[in-house]
Amino acid sequence: MKTILALFVSTLFTFGAIGQLKLTEGDLVNLDREIALASQYDRQKYAVIDSLKSIFLDKIIPYNRRIKAGIELGKQYESFISDSSLVYYDKAMQLAEAGKDSLSFLTARIGKVKVLGVTGFYSEAVAELETLEKIAIPKSMNFLFFDCARQLYDYMLGYTQSSGTYSNIYHLKSRSYRDSLCTTLPQGSSLYKFYYAEVLQDRGKLSQSRSELFDILDSIPSNNALYARATSALAGLAIMDKDKETAAHYWAVSAISDIRGSIKENTSLQNLAVYLYSKGDFERAYKYICISLDDANFCNARLRNMQIAKNMPLINSAYKKEIDTKQDSLVFALSIVSVLSLGLIIAVVLILYQIRKLKVTRRSLKRANSIKEEYMGHFLDLCSIYMERLDNFNKIVSRKVSTGQIEDLLKMSKSPKFADEQNKLFYENFDSAFLHIYPSFVGDFNSLLLPEEQIEVKEYGKLTMELRIFAFLRMGIEDSNKIASFLHYSVNTIYAYRNKIRNKAKNRETFDEDVMKIGNLD
Repeated sequence: MKTILALFVSTLFTFGAIGQLKLTEGDLVNLDREIALASQYDRQKYAVIDSLKSIFLDKIIPYNRRIKAGIELGKQYESFISDSSLVYYDKAMQLAEAGKDSLSFLTARIGKVKVLGVTGFYSEAVAELETLEKIAIPKSMNFLFFDCARQLYDYMLGYTQSSGTYSNIYHLKSRSYRDSLCTTLPQGSSLYKFYYAEVLQDRGKLSQSRSELFDILDSIPSNNALYARATSALAGLAIMDKDKETAAHYWAVSAISDIRGSIKENTSLQNLAVYLYSKGDFERAYKYICISLDDANFCNARLRNMQIAKNMPLINSAYKKEIDTKQDSLVFALSIVSVLSLGLIIAVVLILYQIRKLKVTRRSLKRANSIKEEYMGHFLDLCSIYMERLDNFNKIVSRKVSTGQIEDLLKMSKSPKFADEQNKLFYENFDSAFLHIYPSFVGDFNSLLLPEEQIEVKEYGKLTMELRIFAFLRMGIEDSNKIASFLHYSVNTIYAYRNKIRNKAKNRETFDEDVMKIGNLD
């Protein structure tokens, strides 16, 4: 009782897990990885074939070993390169006939009929099959014959696309040969379980059929052709349950098994491509259908070519449309990126220009602040000098008044010497301060004048009256009255000097503005 309960729980858990096996991205990643390794698996296949060829072609080796190698070569090529399979079955038949090995001859002949079905020579295959039916086939070879007949009518059923009178005939014949096939197999063997699962499926016992198939997967390696067929059959059961996602999972597993076994005559990858097309994954669908087509052409499997030809245009059209859409999106994105890049370049240029202007402005401000500080320093120095002079003058006046030297005081005040000394002191301080702030003023000023009208400075560090007037103008004092007051000249004299110098300028219209630009950083 405990054993039965444990088995029930185990079965329930197994089927619960199976029900959740939907197609995942991981399945497709695994499949893509195996596709990348396909050439490596094919090299392994060729290594086996080359080993068999070396035996078959070595005439020193006994006939029976060479015949077996030829038959095995036919089997190796059956779902790999069908044309080569036909060649080696024919050679094996010739060798068996020469060696009078009737059983091997019959084995190779049955194998050839199977391959004729793969390559699409159905009338020739049926004719050969009917001939074989008239022969007393040994009981030990019933399995080969029934399996050959079952497969042939399965291909013919697929060719008729399961519709019409002939498809019913082919379906019944295929099932009849399959049932006969089951009687030739030991119960419990993987092959028996596979065909018995088909029988259960026909009877509508899908759960039991699925259970038989899972038993097979536990007992054989994943690169075995039967593993690929069993997982493909599980996909078919899922389709009957209207569970396409689970079917797609098993198609992916079956396709991986086909790749590992170098089975080029396959259907699972094609079915998966059609499913992915229905889900909108056009890129993978196109990739898989193209690989299926390459495999079918490589193997010369005409039925698979026909099936692929039915689906290829739809998938190809959808994939091209997707590519065109992606290209349009890419062009649009590139256009946007180009516009943004151009905008970014313009923005960077403007920013650099603004930074440059900011640097110039900062230098100008720094220069202006420096000038203001120097102006202030010289102003304070001049004020200090005048305060000291005024204090000394007050002391002299006080002393003269207290001693009664009024007449001396009057003579002193009327003498132009005192005023001249004050003016001279002012000019010296002004010239020194101004040239310290604008050291290139004289040269820059002369560059504004005609070559023959250049002003010569007789004493270094001092300005002429003309230069002094325009120095005040450079300092922003444009009022001639104020300039006359500072320099102790009449206003007319100031006007005369300004007009005289302006007439010597290269450009009279902009002369005053040009003077104002002397010493600017920009």
